[in-house]
Amino acid sequence: VLYGLGGAGKTQIALNFIEESSFSNVFLVDTSKVETIETGLKSIAVSKSVGDSAQDALRWRQSDHTGWLVFFDNADDPKINLNDFLPKCNHGNIIITSRNPELQSHGAHTLVTDMEEADATTLLLRRANKESLEENLKLATKIVKAGAFIAKSEDLKGYLTLYYSNRARLLSEKPAQSVDDYAWTVYTIWKISFDQLSHFAATLLQLCSFLHYTGISEDMFRTASKYEPLSWSPPREELPESLKFLSHFVEPTGEWNSLRFLNVTNELKAYSLIGFDAKTKLFSIHPLVHAWSQSTLPA
Repeated sequence: VLYGLGGAGKTQIALNFIEESSFSNVFLVDTSKVETIETGLKSIAVSKSVGDSAQDALRWRQSDHTGWLVFFDNADDPKINLNDFLPKCNHGNIIITSRNPELQSHGAHTLVTDMEEADATTLLLRRANKESLEENLKLATKIVKAGAFIAKSEDLKGYLTLYYSNRARLLSEKPAQSVDDYAWTVYTIWKISFDQLSHFAATLLQLCSFLHYTGISEDMFRTASKYEPLSWSPPREELPESLKFLSHFVEPTGEWNSLRFLNVTNELKAYSLIGFDAKTKLFSIHPLVHAWSQSTLPA
């Protein structure tokens, strides 16, 4: 299982692994929806002449002991029970890519995060056909976009200045000659995840975009729910939306409801939009997601 933030390069890592391996049969299943999963499994059954249903494909994989591999790509929807589509056997090979960290329970797993600096530099230079780089950006999809821009403009140092002043537009464009078949841009991937969130999860992410992207704690919001203005701070009447949001986590007795807060943060974690350190009990957001989250606010 490869899991992590959308745009980190999970699909490309899996495809590169498959290309360099020698499995007897390789099948790709679009796992973004139940309908596409069933269609993918039916195609497997038909291609192997074992039937025409998803169950036929499952039975074939359970009985076939050759070195097959099924690649379940984009298993991001936390409402889909992937167990319903996995063969009940101890042979064969399965790769799953997902933004949902809960899927790591299906087997060996790796969190795909920012690239190491040396790898990021190599990827960017390969894409841009350049020999040197003083600053580099480590999210895989973002690096490919940077390389495409630099290759076209032949302005290596100018890219970062332009990037920071036009971040939203640059990351929402797809190069005309894409280096792979990855159809969605970074921001599009996150927007799809954002649109699946409940009102409270979306609002929490937006509020976090005004905090530092590391060291975010539940206690910050617990304390804010008891907000009493000082002489130099805004009166409560000027913060109706924020206080209304925080009141969702406060019982009529005035007690903070940690379970409700946990449920909302779990929504964000399910799409890898936030990270959580179990040792420190602190949340964090990828710097790019942190910046992008503010763009989801009404103008």
